[in-house]
Amino acid sequence: MKFKIVIIGIAWAFISISCLAQNRPNILVILSDDMSWHHPGFNGGTVSTPNLDRLAEQGTSLSQFYVHSVCSPTRAAFLTGRYPFRNGMEERSHGNDVAGMLTDERTMADALKEAGYYTGIIGKWHLGNWYKQHLPLQRGFDYQYGLYGALISYYGKTRARFYDWHRNEQTLQQDGYSTDLIADEFVKVMESYEKEKPFFMYVPFNAVHSPLEAPEGIVQKYKELIQGSSGNVTTYEFKNGDALRFAMLESMDTAKGRMIDALEKKGVLENTLVLYFNDNGGPRYNPPYRGGKKENYEGGVRVPCIFSWPGHIPEGKTVDAMIHVTDLYPTLINVSGGSLKQDLPLDGMDMWETLVKGKKSPRKEIVHSLPADFSDTGTKSIRQGPYKLVGDELYNIDKDPYETVDIANEKQEVMEALRRRIDELVAERRTPEVHTKITEIIPEPLLVFGEEENANAPEWLAPYLKTLMKSTKK
Repeated sequence: MKFKIVIIGIAWAFISISCLAQNRPNILVILSDDMSWHHPGFNGGTVSTPNLDRLAEQGTSLSQFYVHSVCSPTRAAFLTGRYPFRNGMEERSHGNDVAGMLTDERTMADALKEAGYYTGIIGKWHLGNWYKQHLPLQRGFDYQYGLYGALISYYGKTRARFYDWHRNEQTLQQDGYSTDLIADEFVKVMESYEKEKPFFMYVPFNAVHSPLEAPEGIVQKYKELIQGSSGNVTTYEFKNGDALRFAMLESMDTAKGRMIDALEKKGVLENTLVLYFNDNGGPRYNPPYRGGKKENYEGGVRVPCIFSWPGHIPEGKTVDAMIHVTDLYPTLINVSGGSLKQDLPLDGMDMWETLVKGKKSPRKEIVHSLPADFSDTGTKSIRQGPYKLVGDELYNIDKDPYETVDIANEKQEVMEALRRRIDELVAERRTPEVHTKITEIIPEPLLVFGEEENANAPEWLAPYLKTLMKSTKK
C-alpha cells in the first residue's frame, strides 16, 4: 500500500490553498455513530474521552455543523457533496434491502483517487450492502474492511441471522469486539504504508449505535459512576442503558487514540489532516438542544465536528459559522489539489477560508430533510439564515438555538417563502432505488451480505451462524 496522510485541518491564514495542494496532505476522516451531543468530555460530558478532548484542544471545533437526522443520508452527503434527496439516500438503507446510493454519483474517494490518493474505508459503509455496484470497491475505494450495513452484533458480526464482516469483498471470519478490530486494521494499514502517495482513509465506526455491547469491565465502571452520581448522570440514563453506551464511547475513544498513535509512530502525523464528526444526534436527547435522532430539531442534526492538522489548523479555536456536511467534499478536494469538475452539481461549498481566516460562511441555506411520505426520518425541514422550518413550526436559530418558541404565527411571510422553497426542491428530487428486501429476490439461505459473497459463502459460515443462533437463544 502506498499513500500519504492528511488529518483534516485548517491551515493558518497565511497558507494558501495552492501551497497546501503542493504539500499533498493525507486525510483521515473519523466518524462516530449515534453519539449524543453532551456525552464526550470536550462537550462537558461524563464519559472519559481524552483522545477526542485532545483533538479538540489541538484543532478547531465547529459549533454549528449540521448533518442529516439519520445515518445513511449523512454518509451519502459527506461522500458526494450533494443533498440526500439528490443522491438517492434521503430514505436510509435499512440493511436488509437491495437499495443503495445512486451509481452515477461521484464520491470523494473517486475524486481523491483521481488526484493520486490511496483510498480506504475501514468500518461501516451503509450505502448499499447487496449488489456489487453499491459496494465500496466500486465507489472509488482501493481498500475495504468492516461491515456493509448496520446494526451488527459487535462480537458476532451478525444482523439478525445474517453475517456482515468483510475485507475487500471477501467474507472475513474474525473474533473480537468490532470497535477494537477497526482500530487494529487501521494500525496494520499504517504499518504497511510506504509514503509514496498521499492517502484518504475513511474510518466510520459503528459505535455507539445499537445493539448496546461493550467490554464488561468498562460497563461496570459506568454503572458504579451512575449509581454513585449526584451530578449530571441521571437514574433515567442508567435505567435506559447508558452505562453501556458510555462504555462504548470510551472504547471508541481509546481506539481513536491508537489510530493517532499509529500516525505518529509512522512519522506522518504532522502531514495528516484529521477530521472527526458524528453522523446524527443521539437517539433520545442531546442537551442543551431539543430533540434527537430522526428529528430535525437541533438535537437531531447539529453534531460535534473537529478539524486538526498540526501547524496548519488553529489550535483550541471554535468556529460558529453555519456549515453543512456536504461542504466537506469541496473543502477537502480543494485542499488536496483535486478537481471539482463533474457532471452532477454540488450542494457543498468550500469552507476553507471560513475555517482558517474566520471569514463569514458563504452558506445561507441548509436543507435538513426532504423525506418521502413513507420515510421515518422526520418532517420536511429547511433553514435560511436564522429561520428554520420544521414541519409547521418556525424558529429563529440565532436567537433561540434551543427551539423553545415557535414563531410561525408571527412570521407568516417567512413561513410561506420557506414552503415555496421546499416545493421547488421537491421537484428536483431524484428517484431513489426501490427498497426491496433481499429475501424477496433470492432463494434461501441468505447467509451473508453481498450478492456474490452469499453465492460463494465460505464453508465455515453456515455452521458458525447455526452455533451463534443457538447460543443467543439460551
